[in-house]
Amino acid sequence: MEADDRQLVLKCREGSEEAYRLLLSRYEGYIYSLCYRFARNREDTLELTQESLIKIVAVLESYQVSRPFKPWLRRVVINVCLNFQRSRAPGMLSLDRASEEELSLKDILAEKSESDPLAHVEWLEIQDTLRITMERLPPPLRLVLALRHQEEMSYQEIADSTGLPIGTVKTYLYRGRALLRKALSNAYGWEGV
Repeated sequence: MEADDRQLVLKCREGSEEAYRLLLSRYEGYIYSLCYRFARNREDTLELTQESLIKIVAVLESYQVSRPFKPWLRRVVINVCLNFQRSRAPGMLSLDRASEEELSLKDILAEKSESDPLAHVEWLEIQDTLRITMERLPPPLRLVLALRHQEEMSYQEIADSTGLPIGTVKTYLYRGRALLRKALSNAYGWEGV
């Protein structure tokens, strides 16, 4: 599919409206989902998606066709989202796994919910608590958590995509996870989560 993207980009650069339409429609859903993780409401998500599409068209000449298209596109969208947040500032879940070797809360509860309807309801409540907590997180923490746990990006990929130093990425992940753990602990009385 990557070769198709490159061919479409080359045709876009030649002025093909059909190539623009195909390229943007191919990634419109992905762009929307990235923007939604950042904005968390329909109006802002639609605005960010539209701004992202316009920005992609405007800066398509800067894309290097020798490189993968999707990471470049993701970087453009993230920049649009960050600029949007900065313009709104006063004067991004699921925690799939803490590390590669550990079982997550999701894994444990998913096993239980297959045979236990009560565990399934509990898992749905936990997901709702996580979603609400994610919506309340500061946008930079939400964005970094979403990129790590939903996009499954490495620390370095997050740093490259957001322009943040890798140490800041790790700090944001630590703080965001701590806030999520605290919310779960407060909501369910769990200790040591």
